Amino acid sequence: MLSVLVGIALNSWKQMVRDRIFYVVLIVAFLMLGFSYLLATLTIVESRKILLDFGFSAVSIASGFTAVYIGIVAVAREIEQRTIYTVVSKPISRSTYLLGKFIGSLCVLAASHVLLSFNIVAILWLMGEAVPTGFVACLFLIFLETVVLLSFAFLCSSFTSSMLSIGLTVGFFLIGRSNSSFQTLGERALSEGGRALARGLYYIAPNLERFNIRDVVAYGRAFPQEMLWVGLAYSAAYVLVCLCASCLIIRSRDLP
Repeated sequence: MLSVLVGIALNSWKQMVRDRIFYVVLIVAFLMLGFSYLLATLTIVESRKILLDFGFSAVSIASGFTAVYIGIVAVAREIEQRTIYTVVSKPISRSTYLLGKFIGSLCVLAASHVLLSFNIVAILWLMGEAVPTGFVACLFLIFLETVVLLSFAFLCSSFTSSMLSIGLTVGFFLIGRSNSSFQTLGERALSEGGRALARGLYYIAPNLERFNIRDVVAYGRAFPQEMLWVGLAYSAAYVLVCLCASCLIIRSRDLP
């Protein structure tokens, strides 16, 4: 089984790396980082903060788009183009196929994330700035956030079309980024039913703010160290649930 997983993961890696849109996302991210460098050189005050603000945002946006795209391409597009049929017709379980695809996609996501992170380090070096405290932790939490997006994209791809999967995953991301607003709505709701609904949405909806320490690091302030472990456990739980649900759905689908 291990050799089959590795083979599927390698094939998924090659497929993603050859895709032009993957490089378009990386080029746009590098342009955003270049713009952040230009903007930081035009100001005298807090140039490092501006660079880190734009740099972390560029990495987060680019990694998020990459996660959504490769998560959709890995499953939904293969089902639509019927290339999955040649695989599931062989003595390979659908769960193994899905897990191999996820591992390959995760490796592509990690490689692009590391590449973008090193670019921020290079820009800091060009500006003569030191890497701030919490820099690696911030990028690690951004990566965990994108892994959650990737697993949710896999879940959506297992039961619906590419376009709808993109819409659902983007909606998942937007809700996750504004999760705290449900708590605020619950505190301001006039009826008990409204407060209960808001509290329920707050706990059920993803809370991607658990992975956000970008402003704290950019301002050079200390961040709670437990956020790393909480973020790791939170992402692991989401990934496990999404992958298990994806495997159950893909096994129940009527594929030849």
